[in-house]
Amino acid sequence: MTIQSGVYRIRNLKSGTYLDNSEKNRGTIHGWDSRPGSGNQEWEVRQQNDYYILRNVSSRRYVHVDGQGDGTRVEAEDTEGGASHWDIRDAGDNTYNIYLKGSRGVIDLDMGKDENGTSINLWGHTEARQQRWKFEKVRDLSGDHRDDRRDVPGGQQPLPQPGGGGGGGGGAGRYQGAVPPGKYWVRNAHSGTAMDLSGSNPNDGAAIIGYQVTQGNNQQWDFEPGVQGYRLRNVATGTYLSVRPNEQLQDGVLPTGNRDIRTEWDVSGDSNGYYLQLPGTNLVVDLAQGSAQDGAKVCLWTKSGANNQRWLLIRA
Repeated sequence: MTIQSGVYRIRNLKSGTYLDNSEKNRGTIHGWDSRPGSGNQEWEVRQQNDYYILRNVSSRRYVHVDGQGDGTRVEAEDTEGGASHWDIRDAGDNTYNIYLKGSRGVIDLDMGKDENGTSINLWGHTEARQQRWKFEKVRDLSGDHRDDRRDVPGGQQPLPQPGGGGGGGGGAGRYQGAVPPGKYWVRNAHSGTAMDLSGSNPNDGAAIIGYQVTQGNNQQWDFEPGVQGYRLRNVATGTYLSVRPNEQLQDGVLPTGNRDIRTEWDVSGDSNGYYLQLPGTNLVVDLAQGSAQDGAKVCLWTKSGANNQRWLLIRA
């Protein structure tokens, strides 16, 4: 069976631990206990002609080896040019060997140990179980518009003017952002946690937080086109991600759920993540300190380009 392009968690057959990109040292890839919903354990597996490229969802780094010898460390490289090419081959029983293209070396969990932090190395292929991996699909690569990206150089989508149609197509005054309108799961590119309307609270002023992925409707948002941006309506409650009109616009302002306040958000970016920017300002939706803890604050902050200000938009 051939692995199709998609986002996967990759589990070692012997240890049961997962391929994990270290939060403390982004260059490190190691084995770690299961952390469902963590982007550190989710990998974009993208087929390119006769090979695959693997990239971590959270760090956006690529799986890389610097050499072909036994014991060469498998690491995370931050540029696509440094991405190694991989050949994923069926090993039977719904498991796979991950070969370095053009070599006999495969990705191997050191001694098959189940301890957190166990190193991942390249090693000549054997029949050992620590060289076999299960690919657990999380989702398709939907929401990744690399091939038809509409962002301009620098990643910032120009603000459409009232009556201008947002850059062509559609009716007058209808916004067109970097993604089509529709329903999306919104996940932070740094932590992998979801933008969540806390407790599915339908009341005005309800908290917006970061929370582990549950795929509840309170983590799903309908992007409705306005004039200068999308209005984000929560599927569970019908309330909108909003900033109150009397708020002083500055770092730390907390957007909330509201029924009648329908703030518009300019959506720009690419497959590395999208910014949700308040039109006419330099403020974007930010996961405070990039925290992966349930209940972490979602706030506005001056745009810096950090991954905790980027959001992965996954078609629902």
